[in-house]
Amino acid sequence: MFFNIFKKAKQNTKNELDNRIKGYSATAIDYAKEFNKKLDYSPKSIEDLEEILDFYSKDIPVSKPTDNQIWSMSIIFGSYLGETLLKNGLLEKGYSWTKDGSSTIPLLIGKDGWHSTPIDKVYKRLVNGNEDDVVSFYKAASKLPLN
Repeated sequence: MFFNIFKKAKQNTKNELDNRIKGYSATAIDYAKEFNKKLDYSPKSIEDLEEILDFYSKDIPVSKPTDNQIWSMSIIFGSYLGETLLKNGLLEKGYSWTKDGSSTIPLLIGKDGWHSTPIDKVYKRLVNGNEDDVVSFYKAASKLPLN
């Protein structure tokens, strides 16, 4: 009986994480409208995401947001990036959102341990500029192996 309770608690936590990620992705879609961009979970939309992140990256030295504010934007747009990866092949390959024990930032992980870190990637894009563009990341992460 204890095992069943633990299993159910773990599932609830997984559902909560998935729901939060979906909420963050919806926020990214709303923010994109302010840029006259349509984020629709298509691979093509990653180019629009890159343009939005480029704007924010160039604005950081001017507006001087806190690191927490940058992380908040990273979670919002990184969730969208990860959801797009899942909807365009990674889900079929067995990937899903999870939190590993050493990090509070969700990542995409496959059953065999391969993983992708879209939220971290968006943070690097915002902080480092176009050297960390998300289009090339999306293309590489789309080719993660089957589980």
